[in-house]
Amino acid sequence: MHKYELHLHTSETSRCGHVLAADQVKTYHNLGFQGLCVTDHLHDTYLSTLDCPDDWKKCMDSYLTGYRNAKKAGESFGMDIILGCELRFPENDSDYLLYGIDEEWLYDHPFICRMNHQSFFDTYGKEVLIIHAHPYRHNDIVYYECVHGLEVLNCNPRHDSRNELALKLAKEHPSLYRTVGSDAHRIGDEGLAGILCEDRVRDSFEMKNVLTSGNFRLWSPGNEKIIYECEVLQNV
Repeated sequence: MHKYELHLHTSETSRCGHVLAADQVKTYHNLGFQGLCVTDHLHDTYLSTLDCPDDWKKCMDSYLTGYRNAKKAGESFGMDIILGCELRFPENDSDYLLYGIDEEWLYDHPFICRMNHQSFFDTYGKEVLIIHAHPYRHNDIVYYECVHGLEVLNCNPRHDSRNELALKLAKEHPSLYRTVGSDAHRIGDEGLAGILCEDRVRDSFEMKNVLTSGNFRLWSPGNEKIIYECEVLQNV
């Protein structure tokens, strides 16, 4: 079985990240992972920290630095480094993980972070997979009609993600896809959750297909109860 991280940040791009992309890759290699998804933060606050907040191409040149550094480091370990994104809109503090994208897609869709959750889903919901990251961390209301799935288990140790509420929502809406993630920002966050796949996953489009097909198992030591309850939902 091949193990993949679905939720990870780099210090090159995410301002809350404290680990260089190459160091993240090396750590995950040592932990026995076949690959990882780089899901750096993309929102207007991030763009405002750049000297070119209204030049989308330059913004993406900066944004992709973490992913590109991870990709380069991954080549030396034979790892699959997958492009994802953690998108936030101006309307609230909800975060959405995207899979099924590549660099060209990001360059071709300027200022998507200035949309809102409904318009983004209506416009791109048939192109990309949208997973609500840690749905209840900052919110009591989750717009589950505007996502394809939920991160039912977020293992970041410094946040109260209220995973039990995310699992409850998943049980109420079993058609939503379910994922887990370490949400790694700092040393010690790595490898707390992931998915197990029979086959290797080479890029973000393949990851989207795996997550929608159900051909994987959730993995997170110490959280077996949540994992088991998600597996039950898989058979509903």
